[in-house]
Amino acid sequence: MKHKRREKTCCVDEHGQKRPFHLCCSRCRSEIAARQRADLLGAATPPEKCSAEIPVAPARGSVAAFREVRTLPKGDDFVVVDAPYRAGCPGRTRDVFDTMTDQATRRGGAAPFTTAQVGAARDYRALQERVQSAGVKCSRAFDVHVAGGGGGLDFMDIYMRHTERLGLFARAIGDGEALSVRTHGAHSMDRGSRWPVTDARLIEMVCLGDKPLSAVLTAHGWPVSSKNTKALRAALCDVLGRMQGI
Repeated sequence: MKHKRREKTCCVDEHGQKRPFHLCCSRCRSEIAARQRADLLGAATPPEKCSAEIPVAPARGSVAAFREVRTLPKGDDFVVVDAPYRAGCPGRTRDVFDTMTDQATRRGGAAPFTTAQVGAARDYRALQERVQSAGVKCSRAFDVHVAGGGGGLDFMDIYMRHTERLGLFARAIGDGEALSVRTHGAHSMDRGSRWPVTDARLIEMVCLGDKPLSAVLTAHGWPVSSKNTKALRAALCDVLGRMQGI
């Protein structure tokens, strides 16, 4: 009986493993590049509820829609309502807090951080960016209208004010440890393979570096387990709580 000839799958070696991108044929490379381009543009496209004036910008990354609020008097009290937009909601670049919130809600849980905690983290990041860009030519980081100045304040006044606020943030963060390495008992062997996660390093990696908690654990030699992740998340909530209102 004559057997039907089996055609070799394109861009697969003799062991059935997918070849690297640079060894694939031109057709496969074109298809892979087209998929990557579509994924990149899809991630950079603002949500439908956002304003149509927000452009598609791959370098910016994913965008999340948000609603600004305003406070209105209601009898002897006040009520917080959404600010209406005729052209759609504004957008902001998604960060690691959006990712962690999405992961928690997909599992059926609540948001791991409060609105005030996330606001403190984003205020700290924005303040760091403004201070670090102080020496960049043509930067508007210390424009009195952008930086919230006015009243006769100049560049150095605003710079000193932001630097002092960074000092307040640093004191709120402190020099404590989110995860400490045991030096006695059964876990004393971890001294050579694990490193303590300080509160300052935790804030630096998550708030400034946009790293997830798993990356913080891995960078310090800790296994990415639910116990360690939960402990690190609790420590992050505690630090962000101290940073509120600064």
